[in-house]
Parts: sequence; C-alpha cells; structure tokens
Amino acid sequence: MANGGDAIALLRDSLAAEGIALSVEYLPWQDALKKAEQPGYLGYYPAWLSEIQAGFIASSPILTSQLAVMTSQSSVQHYESIEQLFSKSKVGIVGAYIYPDEVEKVIQAYESSIIRAANDEELFHLLQTNQINFAIAAPEVFNYFATQQNVSKTHIVSQFVDSPLVIGIRNAPENREKATRLQSLFNINNLETMVYTKPKKLLLTYIDIPSISPFNEFISRIYDDIGIKTQIQATPARRGLLLLNAGIIDADVVRAKSIIKEFENVVVVEPSLSVINIVLLCRQALPCSREILYDPSKNIISTTGNTELLSEFDIKARITHNEALNHSLDLLRKKRINYILYPALENELASLKKEFHVIVLRQLAVNTVINKKHAALVPELSKAIKARLPELKRQLDKDNIKQSNLPKN
Repeated sequence: MANGGDAIALLRDSLAAEGIALSVEYLPWQDALKKAEQPGYLGYYPAWLSEIQAGFIASSPILTSQLAVMTSQSSVQHYESIEQLFSKSKVGIVGAYIYPDEVEKVIQAYESSIIRAANDEELFHLLQTNQINFAIAAPEVFNYFATQQNVSKTHIVSQFVDSPLVIGIRNAPENREKATRLQSLFNINNLETMVYTKPKKLLLTYIDIPSISPFNEFISRIYDDIGIKTQIQATPARRGLLLLNAGIIDADVVRAKSIIKEFENVVVVEPSLSVINIVLLCRQALPCSREILYDPSKNIISTTGNTELLSEFDIKARITHNEALNHSLDLLRKKRINYILYPALENELASLKKEFHVIVLRQLAVNTVINKKHAALVPELSKAIKARLPELKRQLDKDNIKQSNLPKN
C-alpha cells in the first residue's frame, strides 16, 4: 500500500506529531517476530492482543482491526450462523496468525474445514481460484489485492467484532522509556487536562431506537455514581455526533466506537457496554439476502453512519439517508419502503426477527462517549462502568428472554 498500510500510517503520523521518527522494516510475520527479539528493535506491529509473545508487552491500542468472512462467490447460501456456514465449507486463514479469541474459537471448532495459507496474498489467491469457499481476512487488505491485480473485489459475508491493534514491545531496559511514552501518547486516561472543575450536570444525547432504555438508565446511574446529574435527550444519529464533536453536547449514551475515529473531539470510554449488529431489515413478504446490497435496482434506507461502517461491502444498491431510525422502522412496518440498514442492539434482535427478515452484516462493540473537554472524567467513568456492568448484562439478558417469548406479529 502506498502509505505502508493504515496501521503504519496512523502510528507514523501520531509519532511525527510528537517529533518522533518511525523506522519500519516490512517482513513476513514469523520473520518479524524473530527480528523483534533483537537489540535495537522496539518490537512488532500491528498485532492483536492474542499475538503478544512471551518477553513482550502490549502497548495501548493504536487503532482497531476489521476481520471478516470473505468470499468470491456472487451469492451465498442462507445460513443462521458462522458455525453453520463453516461446517459445510472450506475456510482459509493465515496459518502464522493467532487470531482474536472470538475468531480462534470458530477456527478450532471447525478445524477440519480450515485451510492454512502462508500469508494474506496467498490466502487471497486461494479464494480467487476457488480453492476455498471463504477466507477470514481484513477487507481492506483483500480490496488492495483486488485493485493491485485488477480482479473483482471479494464480498463480505459477515464481520467479527473489531479488535484492537497494538505494538508488541520487547520488554527490555532499552525500551522501557519508549514504552512509557507510547502508553501516554495513546492512552486517553493520560491526557493532560490542566485545571478541570467537575460539573454538577451534563447534557447527553441518545439515538431513539426501541432497545435504548436499559442503556439510558445505566448511563444515568453511572453519572450519579460519580456525583453528576444528567439530562438525556433523543437526537438523530448523525446530528448527535456532530453536536458532541462541537462541544454543544457533553456526552452520548452509546455509540459504535469504530465510527468515532473521524470525530477528533470525541473520547471513547472503556469498557464496552455491549455489541451492536448492523443488519439489513427486509419486509417479510419479500426475498431477503445479502445480494440486495449489490443490486442497483434496490433502494435501501440508511443512516450516514451505517453506510460508513459498511464501506468495505462495496454496496451497489441505491442508498437514501435518513438519520431518524424510528421513522425508518415505521416506514418499513407500513410497507412504504422495502429495506433498511439498522443498528440493532443485542437485546433488540429477537423482537426484530418477529417483524422482519434480519440479515446480520457486521458486529461492533459499543461504548459510551464523551467530549474531550471532559476527559478528566474518563477514569472515574471507567471504574463506575466496570463495577456496574454485570447489572447491565443481566438486564439485557432479561430483555432478550422477554422479547423471545413475545408472539410474532
């Protein structure tokens, strides 16, 4: 890639802003791991947390990595889960990689279906030549190979939850000062906040979707725990982030953290609260599959954010943007539109499946977010969320059971 890859480009730019020059050697993965053990090297990058070797420590996350199930097939059979798909197919991976836990569990469960490639380029070749049915890969890497080789782009069948990418730092005395500086640079908890007076009240927004109530109540309790009252109001999806980035709003209840990177004044508060599913909803009377995304004759209603989160899908259908999600759902119920892209929280999927055809396209971790002028609150908020998170999970599980027991419309 011209910029050395997005992960390298981001690291290089971030370090350059601090007057630090970055020197990179591009090597096959196993060679890079061995080279990083030698004196004079900081470590290896980019790596998932699962790939941190003995004798190395992980930096703070630099950015997140997309991993997807990819195919070169023009159409894919209907399936209820990734497990069902893998049980009847040949699936390619890069043998040297240690994938994030969620992905590794699927790989280990279907070991007999797995074909191991030496590297990403060989994996792409296996898929293009139909030696495998599916590949687990980063969509941007496969899109790069397709452009470079002037062949058709591969299709995303499903995406895993994004995983953080870190530097594997060699744990040696010569690197400890550098490691501390890196942690400070990429860890929002170490932002210099100068003089900060804790406010008595903050204004928060939320996206008005049916399943949002448990999150509103949870975040309100979190701010109560740290001594701050909240006023929470519904706002269209895109507008809420624009207001938050401008500092007009103080925080937002819950957002997919993958989309926050384009808003420089918005800070993600860890840990994640749940998982959101970007889904294609279709009227029950109509055929429904991923092929809708690639049909130029079809019109799909979507928020701007959902379209951006699915940019790697190379959608060919006509997209009409509507930031009012509840309004889009109402139009679908009234049969005035046929398809929408919708961000369904885990506690909402069961009820949606009773009304519409539901095709899960991508899963993303969701977090509460705050304007960076309140960055000094992040450590307190994180601590309070960690303490109360089991309560939220119990409530969401209870809601899932309740929705599952409701009769179909």
